[in-house]
Amino acid sequence: MAAVYTVVMLGGTLPIPLYVFWAPQMGFGPFTTTLVFAVYALGTVLALMVFASLSDRVGRRPLLAAAVLAAATSTALFLLAHDVGTLLAARFLCGLSTGVFTATGTAALGELAGAERTRLASTVSTAANMGGLGLGTIVAGLFAQYEANPTHLVFWVYLASLVPAFLAVVVTPETVTSRQRPAMSVRRPAFPDRRPARTEFLRVATAVLAAFAVSGLFSSLVPSFLREQLHVHNVAAVGAEVGLLFIVALIAQVAAPERWTSGRWPTPAFLVAGVAVFEAGLLARSLPVFAAGTLLAGTGIGLAFRRGVATTQRLADPRRRADLLSTYFLFAYTGTIVPTLALGLLDQTINQDVATLILAVAVIATTLASALSRPATTVA
Repeated sequence: MAAVYTVVMLGGTLPIPLYVFWAPQMGFGPFTTTLVFAVYALGTVLALMVFASLSDRVGRRPLLAAAVLAAATSTALFLLAHDVGTLLAARFLCGLSTGVFTATGTAALGELAGAERTRLASTVSTAANMGGLGLGTIVAGLFAQYEANPTHLVFWVYLASLVPAFLAVVVTPETVTSRQRPAMSVRRPAFPDRRPARTEFLRVATAVLAAFAVSGLFSSLVPSFLREQLHVHNVAAVGAEVGLLFIVALIAQVAAPERWTSGRWPTPAFLVAGVAVFEAGLLARSLPVFAAGTLLAGTGIGLAFRRGVATTQRLADPRRRADLLSTYFLFAYTGTIVPTLALGLLDQTINQDVATLILAVAVIATTLASALSRPATTVA
């Protein structure tokens, strides 16, 4: 299950280094680039609101199998894409796939691990999520730089990898034993019933919203920033720099001491410092400073994500685990839509440095607000 989770998330970032090829072919600029990414995030949010919690009723396996098939359809559309409309459709389906898998796969991993290994399940699920996202940009960058057909071969290889992924889902044991009739509806966000638990959940959800605003920036416009402002023209290097954010987030989740996520300040401190440093690198046109900020921001994202998933797993009602996880990831992916679109619009209408500075200030303010909010004293 963890391996399939990684493969599906890898597909979510494969297109990121390839916008440099699609943009001149299809004639679009920075705002369309952020729109394509926002459509991906919108598909993810829709999946979390409509489909992900359905697995609490019909089982994990049917939804996970459907998510792998959606990823395959999305990949086929990328192979056929010759216009922005097809690109948008491909990204939307990709978002649906990762949205379903993010909540349902995380719930399935928690149930497969068992109640006595909640920490292990949280670590594995966050590693699969961030590790897959990081590998996607690195793999796509290498294919784009060193293969003759940069926007096709990588998708053919990825499409082939989804075949064993689908078979793995089919043979994985079902973890939902009490089935109900499927009921399709737009689910309102779920929150813990007791106020102390709800307060604790909102703190980690707000923190991950700010963290994913940073990952949205790296997933949409950072490749163009690297080329235009920092003069990095090697596509493999661009993919590696973007992937670095997610790989560092993965390492932070797996290797960071428990006290870094249990205390109030370590997690937001890393994120705030990272945003400030990589923004300074952009303003100073310094790649080493930008890379240092990427390392700090990646650490902050990883810690925020690990803390949030562990808290959500602990607070969730076992009968509605996917519901609360869907709400958590809804906060996360909502954090990528509005800030990313706003940045793309500002990038085309005003100075690029001012646009990124506005986003940096907003992320820092949200992160600090989450850290300074009054903590819950008891958890039910």
